[in-house]
Amino acid sequence: MKFKHTRGRGRVAISPFLATVILVVITLMLGGILYTSFRQMVVAQLKNPSVTLVATNVSPDGETMTLDVKNDGNVPVVLVGMDVSYGTFTNHFRQTAPANITLISGVANIQPGDSVTAKVKTNFPVPGFATFTVTVIGDQVAKAFNIQA
Repeated sequence: MKFKHTRGRGRVAISPFLATVILVVITLMLGGILYTSFRQMVVAQLKNPSVTLVATNVSPDGETMTLDVKNDGNVPVVLVGMDVSYGTFTNHFRQTAPANITLISGVANIQPGDSVTAKVKTNFPVPGFATFTVTVIGDQVAKAFNIQA
């Protein structure tokens, strides 16, 4: 690399082009570091409501069901209700009056990582080894699950 003298003062300097390249590289590096740092912070703070049906238990009569619902998101979810469908039959179960869901354990306001166990009784029997659909309805999310009795 060849340095040139400027204005006869005897000082060594780099070319303006090389100085510009160095400044652009430093700016890009700082921008990349800031982007990755803030991106992780923003992604961690995004609301991601999600529920999953962990376990189901259908009684021998095919009408009484015990359902374990887990909040696997990162925000609290209030359990509003559940729908159970089999063939052309559908039952709507709600937490509001008149409440027709019995909470066995947990509370309707499910915190992230917590679960609630609910018991419902349909007005139609689900035969053994039949597939039915359970839709879990929360204040921010609704999710359907196909279950085999």
